[in-house]
Amino acid sequence: MKKLFFAFITMSLLVGTSLYAATKTTPKRSPISNINQKRDMILKNFTKGSIVDGTKATGSTRRWYEFNEGVIGSSYTMLGNSQYVSVDIGYSTYIRSIESLFGGMSLMAGTEISVPIYLMTRGKSNILNDERPLETKEVEGIAGYGLQLPFMAGLEYKGFYIVGLVGYTWLFMKDTYYATSGANPTVNTLYDGLIFGGGMGYKISNVVNIGVRYITSNGLTNRMNQTKFDDRAVAEGIDKQSKFLTRDRDIYNVDYQRIYLFLSFIF
Repeated sequence: MKKLFFAFITMSLLVGTSLYAATKTTPKRSPISNINQKRDMILKNFTKGSIVDGTKATGSTRRWYEFNEGVIGSSYTMLGNSQYVSVDIGYSTYIRSIESLFGGMSLMAGTEISVPIYLMTRGKSNILNDERPLETKEVEGIAGYGLQLPFMAGLEYKGFYIVGLVGYTWLFMKDTYYATSGANPTVNTLYDGLIFGGGMGYKISNVVNIGVRYITSNGLTNRMNQTKFDDRAVAEGIDKQSKFLTRDRDIYNVDYQRIYLFLSFIF
């Protein structure tokens, strides 16, 4: 009887030890732990801050980086008979594919907003019949400002990129004319129209972007109802030289070209 009792105790200890060892080596996971583990396995495939575009049919995933840039630069603008030099500020936002499409190049697409502030001018009037020269030495304040809003698409390779641009522009200009005495007369006028062009540049470590853009148009429109002659211009009879008096409509097909150099900081 004692032998059976000791045999039973021995077998119980062996079974208990085996169960304890199994419990230590393969701990039971809670449902929450399993969910967290699966979530971490999925999220580690994505880049923080990127835009993800999934394709369910193939199971593949294409990822895109999003870039935002604050821009400062300068441009030279040819507008009909006039030329302008400006200081420019702007902002751009675009996405670029992480995977290369072909030859190691990545697709990029987005939009650029540029605001040129015109400080220097020369040339002749676009709105007066006699096309008299613009006053360049005694201009008070700025000679005008603009807003350029193109969409862009292009290719990037190891920081170097080329883009095509198409969009719209508005130019709010102030023409100043010479007066033999008293204040110089001024005329405020608006140009707008479709634009297109291209550009290239280089991004340094995705921190600084150095670039150049060339923008042109098939012809901007100078708006008659947005052209205002100040009191001095009316007193000197400059409004009587307006092309709008003989045409009684907007002035179309004003030539427009702009070369733009800039430096931007990516954030």
